[in-house]
Amino acid sequence: MFCRWLVLHLACVAALLLGLFFACLYMQMPDRVIILARDHTVYLGNSAPLDSPRVIEDAALRAVYALLSRRCDIRNEKAIFFAFTRRGQAQAQAYLNETQEMFEKRKIFQEVESASVETAVLNGQPHALVKGILNRRGIYFGHPYRHRRDFALMMRLERGKSDRELPFKVAGMRYWEEEQND
Repeated sequence: MFCRWLVLHLACVAALLLGLFFACLYMQMPDRVIILARDHTVYLGNSAPLDSPRVIEDAALRAVYALLSRRCDIRNEKAIFFAFTRRGQAQAQAYLNETQEMFEKRKIFQEVESASVETAVLNGQPHALVKGILNRRGIYFGHPYRHRRDFALMMRLERGKSDRELPFKVAGMRYWEEEQND
């Protein structure tokens, strides 16, 4: 009888220690978070330190898609407001206003086909360089056309002012675009 109780207690202690070991492993894993952003997009993210390159990359890609994925008949002001600071919004609106007439005349639909992000911290401020390919479709002189353009968008990011915003917003930007020759 004594041996049975001893084996039972040893099994319980082993199960407790094994449970504690797996609990420690589970607590060290990054959190998986479902996020509903203010622009009504839902995405699955990992919790990470705010200054991690992953968070900066996410903010940079959101800004690129807000600025460059566009149509001739719709302007997405909410996405620009969400991803840019006031100064960045002015620069983004200036770019959109410069190209709006061409987009309307040629009935252009533009989307980001692929993008890669490089991040760096210069003088204590995060910067991101996004390079990629734009795919444009439209009608020019009554004929449909499609072409691809290489782009690069250099951004200076600032920390968001509240926890109801993105952790980083675009405060300044420079944009380059070049037609691809296939």
